[in-house]
Amino acid sequence: MKHSLQLLFRDFSAFFRQDFNLWAYAYTVLLVACSVALMYGAAWGRDFERGVTPFGNVYANHALRYVGIYFLAAIPSLALRRRYAELRSGAFYGKAIVLMLLLSFSDAFSWRTAVDFSGYSHVEQSYLFKVMWRMRNLLFILPLLIAMRIFFDKKVKGLYGLCRGRHHVRAYLWLYVVVVPLLIFASFTNDFLSYYPSYKPWVFGDIFGRPAWLNALMFETVYMADFVMVELFFRGALVIGMAATLGRSAVLPMVAVYVALHFGKPALEAISALFGGYFLGALAFQTRHIWGGVIIHMGIALLIELLRFFEHYALGVG
Repeated sequence: MKHSLQLLFRDFSAFFRQDFNLWAYAYTVLLVACSVALMYGAAWGRDFERGVTPFGNVYANHALRYVGIYFLAAIPSLALRRRYAELRSGAFYGKAIVLMLLLSFSDAFSWRTAVDFSGYSHVEQSYLFKVMWRMRNLLFILPLLIAMRIFFDKKVKGLYGLCRGRHHVRAYLWLYVVVVPLLIFASFTNDFLSYYPSYKPWVFGDIFGRPAWLNALMFETVYMADFVMVELFFRGALVIGMAATLGRSAVLPMVAVYVALHFGKPALEAISALFGGYFLGALAFQTRHIWGGVIIHMGIALLIELLRFFEHYALGVG
C-alpha cells in the first residue's frame, strides 16, 4: 500500500511542480470560488439554477454556463502563463467550443419533450425518464468522441484514456478505502440526506411487474455506466484530448467546468469537485489513462447509494 501510494503522489507532485503558476492557479481558484458563491449564495445564482436566465432557450442557457466558464478559465490562465501560441490556435478554440456545446446539449436535453410515454403510469414514466437521462451521455457524447478520436486525434492512446493503461490502479483502490469513512460521515448530513440516493426504491415500489430491487439494480447499472462517461469526457477528452493543444494547461479549465457540472448538487460536493477534479486530471495527464477516476468515481457513487439504502431501510433515516 505505502509504496503504491508513494508512486502515485510522486507522479501528482511532478505534475504540480511543472504546471504550477501562482497567478494562473490563484485566478482559477478565485473564478471557481466566485461561481460557487453566486450559485449557492446569491439570488442571481439560484435563479440561474432554476432556469431564470438571460436566454429563454434551455440549450442556450447551458451553453452560456459551460462555454462561458471554460473560456473564462482557459484564456486568462494561458495569458498569465504567457502561452500566446495556444491563445492564437484555432484548434484550441474549435475543439473546446465543440466539446462545450456537446456537454451543454447533453446536460440540457429532456426526454420528456422528445419521447411519448403516455401509455405508462406516472410513476413508470418517472422511472423511464430517470434511466434515459442517465443514458444521454452514452447516446450523445460517446459517438462524437469516437468520431473525434478517429478523424482528429489519431495519436491519442485508446479512446481518450480508455485503454490498457494500469499505472497506479492499485493506489487508486487504496485511496478509495481511505475515503470510505469520510463518505459514511457525509451520508448523514442534511444535504446528502435530501439529495441521495439518486434512485429511491421506496418511492417507486414495484413497477412494470418487477420487484423494486430489480428496478433499482437496472437503474444503478446505468447510473454507474454514466460515471464512466463523465470520466471519459472530463479527464479523457478535456485533459488527454485537449493536451495535444494545451499541454498541462488543459487541466485547470477542465476543473472549472467540472465544478460547474455539480451546481445544483450539495454545496460540499461542488466544492470537493475542485480538488477531486484537479487530482484526477493531473494524474490522467501523467498516466494517459482514466481508470483511476473511473475507480474512484464509481466507487464513491455506489457506496453513497448503498449507504443511503442502509440508512433508510435499516435505520429509518431519510
